[in-house]
Amino acid sequence: MYRTSTCGVLYVDDGYLVWDDYLSHRQVALASGTEKFLAAFRRPKEIAQALAEHDDPKGREHAERVIRALIGADILVELGSPRDLHESRMSAAWAPWSPIARAFHYSTQFLDSNMFLSEAEQDEQLQRKLEAEPPPPAFKKHENALDSIPFAADIPAAGALVERDLLTLLYTRRSVRSYSGDDIPRDKLAALLSITASPIRSSGLSQTTLKTSPSGGGRHPTELYVYARRVAGVPEGLYHYDAKNRLLDRLTAPLADDLLVRVCADQTWTRDASAYIFFTSVFARNKWKYKISRSYRILHYDVGHLSQTVYLLTAAMGLSCTFTAALRDETLSQLLELDGATELVMGCAVIGTGPGADRT
Repeated sequence: MYRTSTCGVLYVDDGYLVWDDYLSHRQVALASGTEKFLAAFRRPKEIAQALAEHDDPKGREHAERVIRALIGADILVELGSPRDLHESRMSAAWAPWSPIARAFHYSTQFLDSNMFLSEAEQDEQLQRKLEAEPPPPAFKKHENALDSIPFAADIPAAGALVERDLLTLLYTRRSVRSYSGDDIPRDKLAALLSITASPIRSSGLSQTTLKTSPSGGGRHPTELYVYARRVAGVPEGLYHYDAKNRLLDRLTAPLADDLLVRVCADQTWTRDASAYIFFTSVFARNKWKYKISRSYRILHYDVGHLSQTVYLLTAAMGLSCTFTAALRDETLSQLLELDGATELVMGCAVIGTGPGADRT
Protein backbone atom coordinates (compact mmCIF):
# COMPACT_ATOMS: atom_id res chain seq x y z
CA MET A 1 0.00 0.00 0.00
CA TYR A 2 1.11 3.54 -0.71
CA ARG A 3 0.30 6.98 0.66
CA THR A 4 1.20 10.56 -0.19
CA SER A 5 4.33 11.74 1.60
CA THR A 6 3.81 13.85 4.72
CA CYS A 7 7.20 15.55 4.31
CA GLY A 8 6.60 17.57 1.19
CA VAL A 9 4.97 20.86 0.27
CA LEU A 10 2.93 21.45 -2.88
CA TYR A 11 2.93 24.98 -4.29
CA VAL A 12 2.67 26.94 -7.53
CA ASP A 13 5.78 28.77 -8.72
CA ASP A 14 5.88 30.78 -11.95
CA GLY A 15 2.94 28.81 -13.34
CA TYR A 16 4.40 25.41 -12.42
CA LEU A 17 2.98 22.99 -9.87
CA VAL A 18 5.98 22.08 -7.69
CA TRP A 19 6.42 19.34 -5.11
CA ASP A 20 9.15 20.29 -2.60
CA ASP A 21 10.55 17.28 -0.73
CA TYR A 22 12.13 19.16 2.17
CA LEU A 23 13.90 16.11 3.59
CA SER A 24 16.06 15.57 0.52
CA HIS A 25 15.92 19.17 -0.77
CA ARG A 26 14.47 18.12 -4.14
CA GLN A 27 11.93 20.12 -6.09
CA VAL A 28 9.89 18.31 -8.75
CA ALA A 29 7.71 20.09 -11.32
CA LEU A 30 4.44 18.20 -11.72
CA ALA A 31 2.31 18.00 -14.85
CA SER A 32 -1.19 19.44 -14.69
CA GLY A 33 -3.57 16.89 -13.24
CA THR A 34 -0.96 15.12 -11.11
CA GLU A 35 -2.45 16.65 -7.99
CA LYS A 36 -5.46 14.31 -8.29
CA PHE A 37 -3.13 11.34 -7.70
CA LEU A 38 -1.78 12.99 -4.54
CA ALA A 39 -5.36 13.40 -3.36
CA ALA A 40 -6.20 9.79 -4.26
CA PHE A 41 -3.42 8.53 -1.97
CA ARG A 42 -4.13 10.86 0.95
CA ARG A 43 -5.17 7.63 2.70
CA PRO A 44 -3.13 4.41 2.14
CA LYS A 45 -4.23 2.64 -1.01
CA GLU A 46 -3.12 -0.24 -3.20
CA ILE A 47 -1.91 0.64 -6.69
CA ALA A 48 -4.38 -1.80 -8.20
CA GLN A 49 -7.21 -0.10 -6.34
CA ALA A 50 -6.16 3.29 -7.73
CA LEU A 51 -5.89 1.90 -11.26
CA ALA A 52 -9.31 0.29 -11.02
CA GLU A 53 -10.83 3.75 -10.73
CA HIS A 54 -9.98 4.33 -14.42
CA ASP A 55 -12.40 2.77 -16.91
CA ASP A 56 -10.43 2.69 -20.17
CA PRO A 57 -7.08 0.92 -20.74
CA LYS A 58 -5.31 4.09 -21.88
CA GLY A 59 -6.41 5.88 -18.73
CA ARG A 60 -5.10 3.01 -16.57
CA GLU A 61 -1.82 2.93 -18.49
CA HIS A 62 -1.32 6.67 -18.01
CA ALA A 63 -2.26 6.46 -14.33
CA GLU A 64 0.22 3.64 -13.76
CA ARG A 65 3.04 5.65 -15.37
CA VAL A 66 2.24 8.65 -13.18
CA ILE A 67 1.98 6.56 -10.01
CA ARG A 68 5.31 4.81 -10.70
CA ALA A 69 6.97 8.20 -11.31
CA LEU A 70 5.57 9.56 -8.05
CA ILE A 71 6.87 6.49 -6.19
CA GLY A 72 10.30 6.98 -7.75
CA ALA A 73 10.33 10.58 -6.56
CA ASP A 74 9.33 9.62 -2.98
CA ILE A 75 6.11 11.57 -3.39
CA LEU A 76 4.14 8.37 -2.91
CA VAL A 77 5.58 6.32 -0.04
CA GLU A 78 5.21 2.59 0.53
CA LEU A 79 3.90 1.64 3.97
CA GLY A 80 6.56 -0.09 6.06
CA SER A 81 9.46 1.25 3.96
CA PRO A 82 12.38 3.10 5.60
CA ARG A 83 10.98 6.38 4.24
CA ASP A 84 7.54 5.62 5.72
CA LEU A 85 9.02 4.86 9.15
CA HIS A 86 11.19 7.99 9.04
CA GLU A 87 8.25 10.22 8.13
CA SER A 88 6.11 8.65 10.88
CA ARG A 89 8.79 9.41 13.48
CA MET A 90 9.04 12.97 12.17
CA SER A 91 5.29 13.54 12.36
CA ALA A 92 5.13 12.22 15.92
CA ALA A 93 8.16 14.21 17.07
CA TRP A 94 6.88 17.54 15.70
CA ALA A 95 3.25 17.18 16.79
CA PRO A 96 1.22 19.25 17.58
CA TRP A 97 3.11 22.02 15.75
CA SER A 98 2.02 22.89 12.24
CA PRO A 99 3.66 20.79 9.48
CA ILE A 100 4.89 24.10 8.05
CA ALA A 101 7.19 24.49 11.10
CA ARG A 102 9.08 21.30 10.32
CA ALA A 103 9.00 22.12 6.61
CA PHE A 104 10.80 25.40 7.38
CA HIS A 105 13.42 23.75 9.57
CA TYR A 106 14.34 20.85 7.30
CA SER A 107 14.15 22.86 4.09
CA THR A 108 16.80 25.21 5.51
CA GLN A 109 19.17 22.51 6.71
CA PHE A 110 22.61 22.14 5.18
CA LEU A 111 23.05 18.60 3.87
CA ASP A 112 26.38 16.83 3.46
CA SER A 113 26.04 17.37 -0.29
CA ASN A 114 25.99 21.16 0.07
CA MET A 115 29.01 22.98 -1.36
CA PHE A 116 30.53 25.94 0.45
CA LEU A 117 32.57 28.81 -0.92
CA SER A 118 36.08 29.56 0.28
CA GLU A 119 36.80 32.98 1.79
CA ALA A 120 38.37 34.11 -1.47
CA GLU A 121 35.33 32.96 -3.43
CA GLN A 122 33.02 34.72 -0.98
CA ASP A 123 34.99 37.95 -1.41
CA GLU A 124 34.80 37.61 -5.19
CA GLN A 125 31.06 36.94 -5.02
CA LEU A 126 30.54 39.99 -2.81
CA GLN A 127 32.45 42.18 -5.26
CA ARG A 128 30.28 40.94 -8.13
CA LYS A 129 27.16 41.72 -6.12
CA LEU A 130 28.36 45.23 -5.40
CA GLU A 131 28.98 45.83 -9.11
CA ALA A 132 25.66 44.35 -10.25
CA GLU A 133 23.27 45.48 -7.53
CA PRO A 134 23.76 48.01 -4.72
CA PRO A 135 22.86 46.68 -1.26
CA PRO A 136 19.81 47.95 0.58
CA PRO A 137 20.59 50.62 3.19
CA ALA A 138 21.71 49.36 6.59
CA PHE A 139 19.50 51.90 8.37
CA LYS A 140 15.87 52.84 8.02
CA LYS A 141 14.40 56.31 8.12
CA HIS A 142 10.64 56.21 8.71
CA GLU A 143 8.88 58.20 6.02
CA ASN A 144 5.81 59.23 8.05
CA ALA A 145 7.34 60.54 11.27
CA LEU A 146 5.34 63.32 12.93
CA ASP A 147 8.46 64.85 14.48
CA SER A 148 11.84 63.82 15.87
CA ILE A 149 13.56 63.94 19.25
CA PRO A 150 17.37 64.02 19.47
CA PHE A 151 18.27 60.94 21.45
CA ALA A 152 22.02 60.77 21.53
CA ALA A 153 23.75 59.59 24.68
CA ASP A 154 27.31 59.47 25.88
CA ILE A 155 28.58 55.90 25.98
CA PRO A 156 28.14 55.08 28.77
CA ALA A 157 25.76 57.85 29.76
CA ALA A 158 26.54 59.52 33.05
CA GLY A 159 24.70 57.67 35.79
CA ALA A 160 22.96 55.30 33.37
CA LEU A 161 25.16 52.27 33.96
CA VAL A 162 26.46 50.67 37.12
CA GLU A 163 29.94 49.20 36.81
CA ARG A 164 29.66 45.43 37.27
CA ASP A 165 31.63 42.54 35.88
CA LEU A 166 30.05 40.36 33.20
CA LEU A 167 29.56 37.31 35.43
CA THR A 168 27.68 39.39 38.00
CA LEU A 169 25.36 40.68 35.28
CA LEU A 170 24.78 37.20 33.87
CA TYR A 171 23.98 35.66 37.24
CA THR A 172 21.81 38.51 38.52
CA ARG A 173 19.81 39.09 35.34
CA ARG A 174 16.22 37.92 35.67
CA SER A 175 13.12 38.18 33.51
CA VAL A 176 10.71 40.37 35.51
CA ARG A 177 6.96 40.57 34.85
CA SER A 178 5.99 42.95 37.62
CA TYR A 179 6.41 46.70 37.18
CA SER A 180 5.70 49.72 39.36
CA GLY A 181 4.60 51.91 36.45
CA ASP A 182 7.10 54.63 37.43
CA ASP A 183 9.05 56.74 34.95
CA ILE A 184 12.43 55.57 33.75
CA PRO A 185 15.13 58.21 33.15
CA ARG A 186 15.51 59.50 29.62
CA ASP A 187 19.29 59.05 29.68
CA LYS A 188 18.92 55.33 30.47
CA LEU A 189 16.63 54.71 27.52
CA ALA A 190 18.90 56.79 25.27
CA ALA A 191 21.96 54.81 26.34
CA LEU A 192 20.08 51.53 25.99
CA LEU A 193 19.02 52.25 22.40
CA SER A 194 22.34 53.75 21.36
CA ILE A 195 24.50 50.95 22.74
CA THR A 196 22.19 48.27 21.38
CA ALA A 197 21.35 49.53 17.91
CA SER A 198 23.54 52.43 16.78
CA PRO A 199 26.58 51.66 14.63
CA ILE A 200 30.16 51.59 15.77
CA ARG A 201 31.08 51.90 12.10
CA SER A 202 29.44 51.14 8.77
CA SER A 203 30.59 50.86 5.17
CA GLY A 204 28.83 53.20 2.79
CA LEU A 205 29.70 50.91 -0.13
CA SER A 206 28.66 47.46 1.10
CA GLN A 207 26.47 48.65 4.01
CA THR A 208 28.34 46.15 6.20
CA THR A 209 27.84 47.40 9.75
CA LEU A 210 29.50 46.77 13.10
CA LYS A 211 27.46 47.06 16.31
CA THR A 212 27.90 45.83 19.87
CA SER A 213 26.02 42.64 18.93
CA PRO A 214 27.07 40.26 16.14
CA SER A 215 25.08 39.88 12.94
CA GLY A 216 25.48 37.42 10.07
CA GLY A 217 27.52 39.05 7.32
CA GLY A 218 27.32 42.37 9.16
CA ARG A 219 23.84 42.90 7.65
CA HIS A 220 21.98 43.82 10.89
CA PRO A 221 18.40 43.36 9.64
CA THR A 222 16.81 44.26 13.00
CA GLU A 223 15.05 47.60 13.49
CA LEU A 224 13.90 48.96 16.86
CA TYR A 225 10.64 50.76 17.60
CA VAL A 226 9.85 52.19 21.03
CA TYR A 227 6.62 52.88 22.81
CA ALA A 228 7.57 55.42 25.49
CA ARG A 229 4.82 55.07 28.08
CA ARG A 230 6.57 56.56 31.08
CA VAL A 231 9.97 57.96 30.11
CA ALA A 232 10.98 61.19 31.83
CA GLY A 233 11.19 64.05 29.35
CA VAL A 234 9.83 62.02 26.40
CA PRO A 235 6.22 62.60 25.24
CA GLU A 236 4.22 59.41 25.37
CA GLY A 237 3.84 57.76 21.98
CA LEU A 238 5.14 55.23 19.49
CA TYR A 239 8.55 55.94 17.93
CA HIS A 240 10.97 54.50 15.40
CA TYR A 241 14.58 54.62 16.55
CA ASP A 242 16.73 56.16 13.83
CA ALA A 243 19.86 54.27 14.85
CA LYS A 244 22.16 56.02 12.41
CA ASN A 245 21.34 59.54 13.61
CA ARG A 246 20.29 58.61 17.18
CA LEU A 247 16.81 60.13 16.87
CA LEU A 248 13.39 59.06 18.08
CA ASP A 249 10.98 59.62 15.19
CA ARG A 250 7.46 59.87 16.60
CA LEU A 251 4.81 57.88 14.74
CA THR A 252 1.70 58.24 16.92
CA ALA A 253 0.07 60.12 19.74
CA PRO A 254 -0.36 58.25 23.05
CA LEU A 255 -2.07 54.87 22.71
CA ALA A 256 -4.56 53.40 25.16
CA ASP A 257 -3.14 50.97 27.72
CA ASP A 258 -5.74 48.40 26.64
CA LEU A 259 -4.40 48.58 23.09
CA LEU A 260 -0.83 48.01 24.28
CA VAL A 261 -1.93 44.98 26.28
CA ARG A 262 -3.81 43.70 23.24
CA VAL A 263 -0.71 44.12 21.08
CA CYS A 264 1.18 42.05 23.66
CA ALA A 265 -1.28 39.16 23.22
CA ASP A 266 -3.45 40.17 26.21
CA GLN A 267 -0.59 39.64 28.67
CA THR A 268 -1.87 41.82 31.51
CA TRP A 269 1.53 41.96 33.22
CA THR A 270 2.70 44.30 30.42
CA ARG A 271 0.21 47.01 31.45
CA ASP A 272 2.50 48.80 33.93
CA ALA A 273 5.65 48.78 31.80
CA SER A 274 7.48 52.08 31.27
CA ALA A 275 8.68 51.33 27.74
CA TYR A 276 8.29 48.69 25.05
CA ILE A 277 11.00 47.99 22.48
CA PHE A 278 9.59 46.25 19.42
CA PHE A 279 11.99 44.31 17.19
CA THR A 280 11.32 44.03 13.45
CA SER A 281 13.38 42.58 10.63
CA VAL A 282 14.15 44.18 7.26
CA PHE A 283 15.18 40.90 5.67
CA ALA A 284 16.22 42.38 2.30
CA ARG A 285 19.53 43.30 3.96
CA ASN A 286 20.34 39.62 4.49
CA LYS A 287 18.71 38.46 1.26
CA TRP A 288 20.93 40.75 -0.78
CA LYS A 289 24.05 38.89 0.34
CA TYR A 290 22.64 35.42 1.04
CA LYS A 291 20.23 34.05 -1.58
CA ILE A 292 19.66 30.73 0.21
CA SER A 293 16.51 30.34 2.32
CA ARG A 294 18.55 29.25 5.34
CA SER A 295 19.21 32.97 5.83
CA TYR A 296 15.70 33.24 7.28
CA ARG A 297 17.07 31.54 10.40
CA ILE A 298 19.61 34.32 10.81
CA LEU A 299 16.85 36.90 11.29
CA HIS A 300 15.83 35.15 14.51
CA TYR A 301 19.41 34.80 15.71
CA ASP A 302 19.90 38.51 15.11
CA VAL A 303 16.97 39.44 17.34
CA GLY A 304 18.30 37.05 19.98
CA HIS A 305 21.69 38.77 19.96
CA LEU A 306 20.15 42.23 20.39
CA SER A 307 17.69 40.98 22.99
CA GLN A 308 20.51 39.63 25.15
CA THR A 309 22.29 42.98 24.88
CA VAL A 310 19.09 44.70 26.04
CA TYR A 311 18.79 42.25 28.94
CA LEU A 312 22.34 42.87 30.14
CA LEU A 313 22.10 46.64 29.73
CA THR A 314 18.82 46.88 31.66
CA ALA A 315 20.36 44.75 34.41
CA ALA A 316 23.32 47.15 34.54
CA MET A 317 20.90 50.08 34.72
CA GLY A 318 18.83 48.63 37.55
CA LEU A 319 15.78 48.23 35.32
CA SER A 320 13.42 45.29 34.82
CA CYS A 321 13.08 43.58 31.44
CA THR A 322 11.36 40.63 29.83
CA PHE A 323 11.37 39.60 26.17
CA THR A 324 8.14 38.30 24.70
CA ALA A 325 7.40 36.82 21.28
CA ALA A 326 3.65 36.74 22.00
CA LEU A 327 2.44 39.67 19.90
CA ARG A 328 -0.50 40.41 17.62
CA ASP A 329 1.56 40.83 14.49
CA GLU A 330 -1.23 42.33 12.38
CA THR A 331 -2.18 45.07 14.86
CA LEU A 332 1.44 45.96 15.58
CA SER A 333 2.33 46.05 11.88
CA GLN A 334 -0.46 48.55 11.31
CA LEU A 335 0.66 50.75 14.20
CA LEU A 336 4.26 50.70 12.97
CA GLU A 337 3.12 51.27 9.36
CA LEU A 338 5.12 48.28 8.15
CA ASP A 339 5.07 46.86 4.67
CA GLY A 340 4.33 43.28 5.68
CA ALA A 341 6.02 41.97 2.55
CA THR A 342 9.40 43.48 3.44
CA GLU A 343 9.53 44.09 7.21
CA LEU A 344 8.50 41.50 9.79
CA VAL A 345 7.42 41.76 13.45
CA MET A 346 9.78 39.61 15.54
CA GLY A 347 9.40 40.33 19.28
CA CYS A 348 9.29 42.84 22.12
CA ALA A 349 11.37 43.78 25.17
CA VAL A 350 9.08 45.00 27.95
CA ILE A 351 10.97 47.38 30.26
CA GLY A 352 10.12 49.08 33.51
CA THR A 353 10.92 49.56 37.18
CA GLY A 354 9.69 47.35 39.95
CA PRO A 355 10.47 44.80 42.67
CA GLY A 356 13.83 43.23 42.12
CA ALA A 357 14.85 45.71 39.46
CA ASP A 358 17.71 47.29 41.40
CA ARG A 359 20.33 44.61 42.00
CA THR A 360 23.20 46.79 43.09
